[in-house]
Amino acid sequence: MTGEVKEIIAWLGALGIPSIFAMTVWCIKCCLQYTRQLKVLAKAQQAQMRSQLLEQYHFYMDDGWISEEHMEDWENQYQAYHSLGENGILDSRRDQLLLLPNKKKEEQKDE
Repeated sequence: MTGEVKEIIAWLGALGIPSIFAMTVWCIKCCLQYTRQLKVLAKAQQAQMRSQLLEQYHFYMDDGWISEEHMEDWENQYQAYHSLGENGILDSRRDQLLLLPNKKKEEQKDE
């Protein structure tokens, strides 16, 4: 009976190892595919965020002021954008927004 057990174990080994290898290769391929897709999505998200931040930047610069709440919101969006990398475009614009007053000129005169 030990011969039969050894034969069964040999068959299971012969069938199991290639299956495990095939499943491992499949898992690696799936992981690589998902990684590529995530990179594409991250770049698309970054482009969308850049566009939105630039649009808001031009709005506030044309207006000549930005409220503290809006600056905080813009800064939070900028930090999320910044964490995705490659963000030289908005660095100088952020500095310019920080220099804007927090109130309209009319409101500043009243104080």
